[in-house]
Amino acid sequence: MAATLWPKVPPNFVRTVLSGHSALGLVVGGLAYLLSLTGVLAVFMTDFERWEQPNVPEFAAMAPGALDRLYGEVMAAADGPADRLFITLPTAEAPRSAVYVGEQAWFATAEGALWGEVSHEWTHFLEHLHYYLSLPHTFGIAVVGLVGAAMVGLILSGLAAHPRIFRDAFALRWTSSPRLSQADLHNRLSVWGAPFHLVISLTGAYFGLAGVLLFLAGATVYGGDRDRLLAPLFGAAPAADAAAAPPPRLDAAVAQIAALAPAAEPSYLSVEAPGTRGQVIDVSATVPGQLVYAETWRFDGAGRFQSKLGATDGGLGQQTAWAMYPLHFGSFGGLPIRLAYGALGLALCVVVASGVNIWLVRRRAQGRPAPKAERLWIATVWGSGLALAVAAVGMLAWEIPAEPVFWGLAALLLIAAPFAPETRSFSRLLRLATAAAILLVLAVHAARFGADALGPTALPVSLSLLAIALALGASTLIGRAGAEPALQPAPAPGE
Repeated sequence: MAATLWPKVPPNFVRTVLSGHSALGLVVGGLAYLLSLTGVLAVFMTDFERWEQPNVPEFAAMAPGALDRLYGEVMAAADGPADRLFITLPTAEAPRSAVYVGEQAWFATAEGALWGEVSHEWTHFLEHLHYYLSLPHTFGIAVVGLVGAAMVGLILSGLAAHPRIFRDAFALRWTSSPRLSQADLHNRLSVWGAPFHLVISLTGAYFGLAGVLLFLAGATVYGGDRDRLLAPLFGAAPAADAAAAPPPRLDAAVAQIAALAPAAEPSYLSVEAPGTRGQVIDVSATVPGQLVYAETWRFDGAGRFQSKLGATDGGLGQQTAWAMYPLHFGSFGGLPIRLAYGALGLALCVVVASGVNIWLVRRRAQGRPAPKAERLWIATVWGSGLALAVAAVGMLAWEIPAEPVFWGLAALLLIAAPFAPETRSFSRLLRLATAAAILLVLAVHAARFGADALGPTALPVSLSLLAIALALGASTLIGRAGAEPALQPAPAPGE
């Protein structure tokens, strides 16, 4: 026997290392699946925000003088001096207005009066789950970026590893073995959605890793002055002058956008250092035909135009940076683009789930089944949606914070999964539980908001959730379970 570079390793050690390797693969796959699933929902965050508070006044535009009146009301209601004021303006996709100062936030009427507190906490939780995995922001966004980078590598290597993948783009062997049917589903969706999946993964990696690199560059190159580093991309900070000044003329500033960019739709504004001589007003607007998130015009406190940021016509790096968010979340083409992003995002969920399924089925075919891993993967795929739905019930019914409910239930499912008696029954149970939880979400929502729950603001989301619940319930009646790692019953642990 030829000598090897490695000393002889005890078999038990090898098995332990392989188990750890498999567990790490499941963790990475689970994170990729969770980010894909929450990404599908995050595409519709604006819709979920409106659905969570369907009774908020909605209107097409603010009344003349409303923004200046709103400023006065907000500053009187705020707990203390404000360094920054942020106001969202009514748009076609979100015809309502809200104002944020410090940790406080209120909705506003068209006339500029405060209406009530902003409270779409489940959507806020969903946003932070997708951005940071509920981790501390700097660390969490880095982890998300690494998962995005890993997905880019998997997509490219998967395409390169299958020379017939484009030739067989429409071959689906549903009557073949479980491994072949899973492989066909995985490969077909991978080919059809490859451009989208690459864009999503690349932009996700950008958000995470670029943030870390910018943080490090700001600390090393600019002596910790991060604002100076970001100025070429997002504009320079205004010169400070803390002397008192009259209130900013917000209406005058917004009114000038029609002359500066006739086709632009103002979507939000901010006031830096409000009430001081150094105050500036930044008005941001979406511009038709532009992929960037928004263009921004700066005005002084008196409403006089000062400068344009240049997101739509600046340097390539600046335009690219401002296009990353719309590319990742599909916020550049209205509802049709968001629906397309939702469908392609669901396809990405299936690609991730089926990729792990293929590995599990192959192990079983080779006589090396991993029943615990199969059950853990089922708990990940179907338990994620269940935990999101239960968290929504807790938030809507009793205002229980969504984060501990989600992670607590997810942990319980993963702990219990290895003891599930049989994979198909476990999968069906979780799908039925998710369907029931979604129906409970709709019932609680209707009980809380009454007629507003059936109004045009909430009804599209509610009907979509109802369709998902019915589809999940119907899937339990079909012999072929879409996300089961093995179609044959797996033995219980220890068998």
